[in-house]
Amino acid sequence: NEREHVLIEGDQIDNVHSFVYLGSKQQCDGDDIADVKYRMDIAQAAFSSLYHMWNDHRLPLTMKLSLYCLAVCSTLAHACEAWDFTDEIRRRVNGFNSRCLQVITKQTYRETATNPQYDLVLAIRKRRLRYLGHILRMKPDRLVRRTLIAYVNGGLGAPTGSLLDDCEALPIEEGQRLNPV
Repeated sequence: NEREHVLIEGDQIDNVHSFVYLGSKQQCDGDDIADVKYRMDIAQAAFSSLYHMWNDHRLPLTMKLSLYCLAVCSTLAHACEAWDFTDEIRRRVNGFNSRCLQVITKQTYRETATNPQYDLVLAIRKRRLRYLGHILRMKPDRLVRRTLIAYVNGGLGAPTGSLLDDCEALPIEEGQRLNPV
């Protein structure tokens, strides 16, 4: 209430700390952990709703894991390309994955954390790299591509957890040559 309010056609818009937009939770401080927690809550609800499947001994493990990937992991990973995929967020995602896999596979938490049947952190990293490749293949005049190139060429270096985290050894110019427009 202390900050200025936005007016749209004379109507005052309330200032809020957080809101959900297109399935992602946005916070005024830009903290990505709030969105990750929000997505985990939704994914946990999906996982819990399928509890009878995880306990059904007639279903093979491969089918349960496929169902887990399709119904739970895809829910959690929605819009993960926008997260700063920091070590803390990776630990949270790995912990969530381990708890779920523990129920599905009946292995110990430690086993599912260190050697998971399905590596959700790796799947998210692959998804983020695929999105980065999509951006680099865009025409040079596209705003999102120009922004990424300016960000990299600005000399600031990519912050921890950015889309560029998994391709530090490859200069952006080389990535652009590998993905001609």
